Amino acid sequence: MRNERVPTGIPGFDKLIGGGFLKNSINLLAGGTGSGKSIFGLQFLYNGITKYNESGLYISFEESIESLKQDAEIFGWDFEKFEKNKKVTFLYLTPYTTTDLQALLAEEIPKAKAKRVVIDSISVFAMALNDLYRIRKQIYFLTSSLQKIGATSILTSEIVGEAPIDISGGGRDGSFSRYGVEEFIADSVVTFHNAGLGGSGDRAVRILKVRRTDHIKGPVPFEIGNQGIKVFQKERSYK
Repeated sequence: MRNERVPTGIPGFDKLIGGGFLKNSINLLAGGTGSGKSIFGLQFLYNGITKYNESGLYISFEESIESLKQDAEIFGWDFEKFEKNKKVTFLYLTPYTTTDLQALLAEEIPKAKAKRVVIDSISVFAMALNDLYRIRKQIYFLTSSLQKIGATSILTSEIVGEAPIDISGGGRDGSFSRYGVEEFIADSVVTFHNAGLGGSGDRAVRILKVRRTDHIKGPVPFEIGNQGIKVFQKERSYK
């Protein structure tokens, strides 16, 4: 089916986007440091394994695999046993030594039999490239490769400063991604907001776009609790 959905399994989130991400889609998670992007990616993979019997691949350009697993354990997500059963694969890559990410994905995704892929973060991967034209070209090739391979993918992107709640704005340079091209190539764009004040309304998520989907525009509050991310459904109409 053309609009077949891949549920994230994250409480409250799938209701915002018509039941889940589009199958085989590219989904951009954008936000500042500490806003919850990596946790969302880990939870997406863990739920894929435990709830939907879908294997996953996590590629980190930033945080070590040991650190990621320690973060996951806080929420009760034991990835070690699933690694042994080959239900999940973690790869740590350095941006300055990874010259052909497309070729690596073409090899690793089929090897892992991955239906869900997380690349964290595309911003760090692009740091090793010399100029903006080359960066945008490589990101375009990367997303095209992911779509051809046939996995539902999450790319995380750092925004300089805090992502604005106002949908008409963007990061400090007016975009919702580091290089200003990711949001146009992606099938969906989700921004994470963290005011850093520690109150009940401290965190919010906003769906900027989802192709072929009538979605809630947000912003919608969420929390990071002892079981991961939970989105609080607001009584808001689809517009």
